[in-house]
Amino acid sequence: MSDEIITLIAEIDAETEEKLDIFGTVESVGQREFFAAAQAGFKAEFKITVWASDYDGQAIVEFNNKRYGVYRTYLLSDGHTELYLTSKVGV
Repeated sequence: MSDEIITLIAEIDAETEEKLDIFGTVESVGQREFFAAAQAGFKAEFKITVWASDYDGQAIVEFNNKRYGVYRTYLLSDGHTELYLTSKVGV
């Protein structure tokens, strides 16, 4: 588990993106999440926990010079949101 600067990316249109740099806690996904994602057709890569107020439905997360798609979110009772990431093809 580590805190990192991540970039939330919203695609405005085919040529425009809106980016927001925030702090997030990066973790590996557990075995249960990995298999549940695989059943839904995703390859679970990471779970990133961010403040819910920072996340506004962005579909792409970038960190360590790589882009990932958000395939699932989970709102926690402590004011955080968990973002579950998969490899983003074609970006």
